[in-house]
Amino acid sequence: MAEHLFSKKVKCPYCLKESTTPRVLSRHIRPQEVAKDGYTTYDGENPYLYEPAVCGHCHLVFHDSFDKVRKNNREALETDYFPRVNADVFAGDRTPEHVITLYKFAVMTAQLSGQKPSVVAMLGMRLVWMYRLTGNAKAEREWMKRTLDKYNEVQEGYTDQVRTGLPYDQLMLRIADLSAALGYYEEARRWYGILLGSKEVSERIRNQARDHWEDFRLEHA
Repeated sequence: MAEHLFSKKVKCPYCLKESTTPRVLSRHIRPQEVAKDGYTTYDGENPYLYEPAVCGHCHLVFHDSFDKVRKNNREALETDYFPRVNADVFAGDRTPEHVITLYKFAVMTAQLSGQKPSVVAMLGMRLVWMYRLTGNAKAEREWMKRTLDKYNEVQEGYTDQVRTGLPYDQLMLRIADLSAALGYYEEARRWYGILLGSKEVSERIRNQARDHWEDFRLEHA
């Protein structure tokens, strides 16, 4: 294994057995800049390439954010996922192209296993970023649309941070930023307006929303 990586023990949320997955050593994680949609550029190895894990026993692709698969969701995986995969499907170096496949399977398993919609949306954002790395603008935009739809679904059913999986002000900023990136002017203006006018929004998120809105407004002046 490369010197910048280590093997982390992970427990499969389906079969509950332990496997190992490669991760980047913390001393080799060197952030450089953060894009408006949260993508962090790193000097050196990219940790996003190592987030998906593959169970060495049942071959489930999962993410650290997954909860244990409940009994009523197991049948969906057994019917629609496991018959389609084997170890060979997941073999390969952690290139953006290969990791796109892993993230797509993670989106599938998240949906089939009943993970929080916010987790599915987060995985969708990872696919946006992976396609950006490969220069596939068409696929990047398509996954932006899918992810925005999922975040809107999260917003419509929002209860609280624990059950939903993320703070409400952060969710609104995600929706505003994705709407802006897709050129949905009225939607972006509406959500940025809510963020700037609400007393429930943290100062950090409000400042980000103000900066992002100003940039978007100037681009569309």
